[in-house]
Order: sequence, then structure tokens, then C-alpha cells
Amino acid sequence: MKKTICLLLCVLFVLPTVFCAQAREKSADGTLSLIAYNVSGIPLVGDFQGSTFTTTNDRARRIGRLLNATDVDFIGTEEDFNGHKYLAAEMTNYPYRSYSSGGLAQGQGLNVFSPHPLYNVQRVKWDKEYGYLSGSMDAISNKGFIYCLMQLSDDLFIHVINVHMDAGYDPLSIKARVSNFRQLADFIETELDDGRAVIVQGDFNYKFKRLLKDDLYGNLLEPTGLRDVWAELENDGLYDQSAPGFKLSDPGDELDRILYRSGEDIELTPVSKTIPELKGEKGETYTDHDPMLTQFRYTRKSTLPAPDALREPVAEKESVLALKEAGWTVVRFFQFLIGLATELPYVIVQGIDLLINGKLP
Repeated sequence: MKKTICLLLCVLFVLPTVFCAQAREKSADGTLSLIAYNVSGIPLVGDFQGSTFTTTNDRARRIGRLLNATDVDFIGTEEDFNGHKYLAAEMTNYPYRSYSSGGLAQGQGLNVFSPHPLYNVQRVKWDKEYGYLSGSMDAISNKGFIYCLMQLSDDLFIHVINVHMDAGYDPLSIKARVSNFRQLADFIETELDDGRAVIVQGDFNYKFKRLLKDDLYGNLLEPTGLRDVWAELENDGLYDQSAPGFKLSDPGDELDRILYRSGEDIELTPVSKTIPELKGEKGETYTDHDPMLTQFRYTRKSTLPAPDALREPVAEKESVLALKEAGWTVVRFFQFLIGLATELPYVIVQGIDLLINGKLP
């Protein structure tokens, strides 16, 4: 009888503690860190980017070792083309990842890595891109964005997108980038409507201070409710370039950006946006882009139902990728020849205007 009474008393004392601990876990704040890194994986061209010359595969290995030591929750790479397998092999602390979509001719150049499970990976190609010869030659690869659903805990999932927008600031490149913004906005509004938080990061090839007509705010932020970390942390939440106090000269307004939107289950608050020291032993760098590290704090508000389906990423066989790459290389060659004929007049007009007016049309 005494044993039974003691047992009941223990249960009465322990249960409230358990329930309180679970309640604290549900409502507790958490942190979330992300890195966007353009790894300059274009063959030959990338070999001369950064402070030191090295081959595509060796640079990929070195960057992989640096990224593996960052201890962040999510890594998105851009221009991750031909050296991907060497980069990924070094990232042993990041077991959850996407798999290569191929080299420069057929690939997207985008991948994602995390110590947290990643599901439902989806690659989307831009509807519009410009340049086989002119612009920034964006059409020689299948640029776009890669989407995944990241599981932070048993009942907490968040949508994450890694992007690489059309580059260049000539009129046709700007027009293509506007299309990129709008296509991404459509995807977010139609595909990611389950109430979960959304984070978009990567190489946007956009700066507010450029004052161009691509308009990140009007074409992407306003339609989706996304916010820009730089604008929120360093520009007093201002998005209108004509507004008093807008910091057109702020160095934090860079091509690599991160956008976010809180969900019904968590509130996202950006804490910092910094350039991490991802350098070799002698201080050498391996890319023409500064990597971007962003820290968020999140607060749990509620619990959403589990996703309907969770699909793990599947790697495509290297032999299949190699065959596709060979086919796409032939296609790109003929596209480049067509570009010589169709884009050459545009390049000449741009060159003349640059000589006369000191700026592109």
C-alpha cells in the first residue's frame, strides 16, 4: 500500500513537470542560420575568380571544406555546376542535400545542404532569360530556382528557396529579371499557400541603389508579403528609393539577398546579415561574390498540420547526367551561333551608346 501511495505521489509531481516542459518546447524561441554562396563553378571562368587561381574541382573541394565548418542550418549554393560532386563530398556535416542537375550546359547551378531533413526538392527554370552572346550570357544554362521543405523539428517545417536571377543591367536583361521576379512570386502564391513561413535567398543580381526598372519590391515583395533583410535591418524598413533616409550608398545593399515571410506557426525576426570569413589558410578567396550569412530568431505561435507528402531527394545516375550534358553541349553550340546573328546588332548599339554617353541604353 505504501509503495502504491509513493508511486502515485511521484506521478503527481512528475506529470506537471513533463507537461510544462512540452509546453515550453512548443512555445520556445529558436534560431535559424542560413548561408548563400556563389561558388563560381563555371568551368575556366571560375578558375580566375577570387584571390587565387585554382582549378574548378580543387576550388570546389576547398569551398566544401569551408562550408562544412560553418555549423549553419541551411546552405544554398549558386553557380554550382561542374565541380558539384567534389564540393558535396567535403560537406560531411550536411547529410541532407539536393543532387547535381548537371554541368554548365544542362545544369541549374543551384543546390541546397542542411543538417535538417529536406523534402520535396523542386527545380524550376526561368520562363525568360536573356543572352547567348550579350547580356551576361544567362541563356547558356538552365538558371532558375530550387525549392525545398526543411524540417526544423518534429512538427515544424519551413519553405526555403535558393535562387539565381538573370544578370546584367542592359534593357533586355532587366526585362528578363522582372520576369524572374514575377514568376517566383506566382510560385510562392500558388504553391506555398499552406501558412508556413517562407525564406528566399541567393544571387538576385539586384541592388536597390541601382535605381533600375527591375523593381524587386513591386514585382516580388509586395505581391507575396516578403520582406528584405537588408531593408529591414539596415534601411529602417524603407523600400521606396525616393523616401527620405533611404540609404543608396549603404554597402549592405548587395547582389546577394535574403527575403522572408513569417508563417501562421512561427514569427521570423531577422537578427543579423553578415559576410562570414570563408577563406583559406592564407586568407585566399575562391569566388567573385562575398558569401552571405543571415541569422533569424523565430517564435512559435501554433502548430500546423503535417504536410500531405514528404519526398526525399533522389540522385540521378552520373552516366545519365553525362549523356544529357553531351546533348545539351551540342544544343548550346548552335544556340550560341544563332545568338551571334540575332544579338550582335544589340551588342553594337550598346557599345556605341557606352562610348557616346558613358552608360548603357
